[in-house]
Amino acid sequence: MNKLKYLVLVGTFFTSLSSIFIRISNAPSLVISAYRMLFTILMLFIPFVLKYRIELKNIKRQDFILCILSGIFLALHFATWITSINMTTIANSTILVSSSPIFVALANYVILKEKFTSNMFIGIAMSLLGTTIITLGTAGGLSSSMMLGNFLAFMGAIFVAGYLVIGGIVRKNLNAGTYVFIVYTASTIVLFLICLLTDTPLYPYSLKEFVIFIALAFSCSILGHTVYNYLMKYISATLISVSTLTEPIFSSALALIIFKEIPSMSTFIGGTIIISGVLYYITSQNKPQL
Repeated sequence: MNKLKYLVLVGTFFTSLSSIFIRISNAPSLVISAYRMLFTILMLFIPFVLKYRIELKNIKRQDFILCILSGIFLALHFATWITSINMTTIANSTILVSSSPIFVALANYVILKEKFTSNMFIGIAMSLLGTTIITLGTAGGLSSSMMLGNFLAFMGAIFVAGYLVIGGIVRKNLNAGTYVFIVYTASTIVLFLICLLTDTPLYPYSLKEFVIFIALAFSCSILGHTVYNYLMKYISATLISVSTLTEPIFSSALALIIFKEIPSMSTFIGGTIIISGVLYYITSQNKPQL
């Protein structure tokens, strides 16, 4: 388990690339989300049919419903968070969306009766403090667009928390391949429906855009989210969600190099507090309390 928990950071690195791809794309956020998930399930289709189709036939109704609900949460996460990236800074967006451990820990405490340790409390409290500093720092700028972007990123954190909590429950009964295929398929359908309901054009888009969609699917969904879902069976969803708070380190560094986007002082201070809380929480998990 000690080795597996560090594999979360591999998934985090690849998910951190998503903000860069999204910023480069000129397509609407809903379209980016929908095609990202469509190409993801296309990449997974053959492995799923060859290895997991029998499990799908025998899936329990309750598990199937939970998978669909997880897919809805994932779709709403992408719809809100991806929209936020073009309305606020990449640092703000990735840090705020990574505040999900607050909601994951609370949900696991209420639903799964997961032990709420002092180490968990300290780590989450530091994350909440850092998130508050970033939000207040942005509020001083009186930018309505940026404030809305921050709010959408925060809503993205709530939705991804639901996705992670359900994953922690269902993965105890299903293989990762079956789980992610159902969840990603449900998410794809929901996102395309939202595009249709909001009259968001699904075509035409340039070859460059489709390359970005495919890159998002492979690096961020397959090598990112799917790694998380694999680990759900072995590691607490709370630990996984807390570990993803390291994503802003990668995203902000890449944004600085590629877009010359320098984080504000409030983002730097708040982010430092959040990351410190993450590191404290992860290192404290060497004790067998998961």
